[in-house]
Amino acid sequence: MSTETEHDEDSGPQPPPVITPEPEVRREHREKAKQMAENYKDDRPTTVLPGSDGMISGTAVTDWLDDEGKPIFGREG
Repeated sequence: MSTETEHDEDSGPQPPPVITPEPEVRREHREKAKQMAENYKDDRPTTVLPGSDGMISGTAVTDWLDDEGKPIFGREG
């Protein structure tokens, strides 16, 4: 029994992994990152979905509820 890693006999030697160098971070990269971060700012209130014990919450859920916390979808007019 061999202690070396077993290889498929047909595969032969494997090439070394390709290492991609890190890009240089420039001022325009930082500006783009700030612009992207602005798109994620959201001041809407968040809500915990009833019956979820706090496992589901967020702004989308808040949009699904009325001012009393009742679902707005699936009800007539």
